[in-house]
Amino acid sequence: MSFENLSIGRLIIHEVFARGADKALVPPTYGGQLLVLPLDARDALQARITNALGKSSHGVEMAIREVGADSPWHRAKEIIESQGNDVQFVNLSQNIASKLAVAQTNRTIPGGIVVVIEGTCGNPVRSFMCVIKAEPHGGFTKRQAGENLTLEYIKELILTPQAKLYKIGAFLRADQAAATNQQPTNGWKAFLFDDLITLGNKLSAAQYFYEGFLGLEFPSNSAFQTKQFHALTKDFIRNANVDSERKIDLLNALTTYLKADQAATIQVDVFSQTYLGDAVLQDAYTAYMGQKNFPATAIHKDLSEVQSQLRHRKLTFGHDIKFTAPADQFENYVLVESIDGEADEHGIVPKWTKITVRDHIRDQE
Repeated sequence: MSFENLSIGRLIIHEVFARGADKALVPPTYGGQLLVLPLDARDALQARITNALGKSSHGVEMAIREVGADSPWHRAKEIIESQGNDVQFVNLSQNIASKLAVAQTNRTIPGGIVVVIEGTCGNPVRSFMCVIKAEPHGGFTKRQAGENLTLEYIKELILTPQAKLYKIGAFLRADQAAATNQQPTNGWKAFLFDDLITLGNKLSAAQYFYEGFLGLEFPSNSAFQTKQFHALTKDFIRNANVDSERKIDLLNALTTYLKADQAATIQVDVFSQTYLGDAVLQDAYTAYMGQKNFPATAIHKDLSEVQSQLRHRKLTFGHDIKFTAPADQFENYVLVESIDGEADEHGIVPKWTKITVRDHIRDQE
């Protein structure tokens, strides 16, 4: 799902606090009216959300777990449906801030500014609601003092792109007609952004936020999507208009991306920009994955269904000749080159393959 063409409709902020010394809940400070941002500030915030949810490897699509009348998803639905009723929007946003304060049960979880936004995105346009928790941090801004430049310290900055101190949860109404009484969340999508999502503690780093607060969970189809990513990318490489040596390099890169990369997510754009290099090849790959309806957003990496395929690399030739090597050793110990063979009786020079193994033969059968 693309978050391009994102437009903020209504926005309000509240503040939540860390638990007290006795773990007692500290009541939030609620905003009582909508904020109207200057145009440049609105554009910057819209770009920040688009990049976080739609382009970043730290943004991932989630599954909606809680669907009750008091669930965050239902509050998001009510906010989207509250067009023309700003008082209702304010009240619902305060309820959301209250839920976040309750979900922060551990004293080590810091407080922060809660930004609740209702707007539209995509083409065709779709409605969404998102909530941002932004933790303040210190920073500097330059000031002109006469002919001199000075630095002024600002104690509480939020939502700077380098800070990595904010989390976003978003509910998007992708298909309004798909919902039924039995499946009320049909046609809805949920997204999470958290910079911590790529660290080793990926499933619990922001569990209070995505599970305790937003009522979301990592989708159960992550293993299938990871397997699909592997299969589609491999098919693209096999059929790409590049020489065989380049194809081998790209297949090695695919294995590296899935096995060695410590990120908790995989994403088409990340693989493309990191490993494909050539802009034409990048565009072709992105278009191919789009044609196959593979998500452009990051997905949770689950290797359980592709472990066996990632264990070995296999090269298959004519005459039932096969070459197999461990995938994690292939790049370092196997060199594959395309060379000119011996001309046939018609003077046609075939392409042969030269394989160099950086070791001696240990055994034979």
